[in-house]
Amino acid sequence: MLALSTSWKSTETTDAKALLASLEGLDISGIELEYRISETTYQQMREPLERSRLKAVSVHNFFPKPSIQPDSKASGDFFILSSLNKEERLRAIQWTTKTIETAAEVGAKAVVLHCGRVEMERELDVLYPFFVSNRIDSKEAQAFIGRKLKERDRLKPQFLENLLFSLDQLSRVAEKHKIFLGLENRFHYDELPTLEDFETIFRRFQGTLLRYWHDAGHAQVNENLTFIPPGSLLKNYANRLIGIHLHDTAGLEDHLAPGTGEIDFTHLKSYLKSDTLTVLELKPQIPRFEVIQGIRFIREKILN
Repeated sequence: MLALSTSWKSTETTDAKALLASLEGLDISGIELEYRISETTYQQMREPLERSRLKAVSVHNFFPKPSIQPDSKASGDFFILSSLNKEERLRAIQWTTKTIETAAEVGAKAVVLHCGRVEMERELDVLYPFFVSNRIDSKEAQAFIGRKLKERDRLKPQFLENLLFSLDQLSRVAEKHKIFLGLENRFHYDELPTLEDFETIFRRFQGTLLRYWHDAGHAQVNENLTFIPPGSLLKNYANRLIGIHLHDTAGLEDHLAPGTGEIDFTHLKSYLKSDTLTVLELKPQIPRFEVIQGIRFIREKILN
């Protein structure tokens, strides 16, 4: 089954019927509902979605968009599950619980989670020029990266412990509603879980419904920046894989239509099982013809 995230169209309209209509004409069989959709639009969407040939296969936290959240700040990171602030963690748990309940309402299989971050200065203004100027492998760049990763790991224990607390609460909610929680690999090096953290989490929550959600674009960018070895995430956690976000990258830009960037998607095929949730997650600016070509590309490369 190939699905498409509503991220491609959810910023263009709040009309639920128009949103679904824009997706129903594509060669997909499912959708992922995500955090830009308001409660009002979701309620308007429920009946048309039940009649639609498209199935909601996954839901991206936080969904529907929390009412206290301005449209301009719609984000899977609006509340932080790893925050040092107890009140914020509890709100993150509260709104994630609502997402899990909503996923059960629409018959989805999984909820995709952003798991927080280590609070530190990213210094992307220093990092990115190394990549842009083809010096990411230089001694200077590697020294900088090494220093930032050491800083992250020094600060990380309390943030990781807070995340584990949040996941403990949410795993019980997920079990109650029979919804898998897909922990997504993230774009920035200070975000959780890191490559090693997934092992810690899965060991702690063995026997629960916590799973790995692979984002192909995020993985590629982290490999480009030398934060993780090529292919390491799937090599280590394919046995926990519940779903995958498919989009292409060009350097440090992601969420492009598959086939328009640099990712070799053929290497993903061996990791996908018949029940793996396969979701295209694209930027709103992607033209419809590129989406159509991207769907065809994915079907030819990894779903044939």
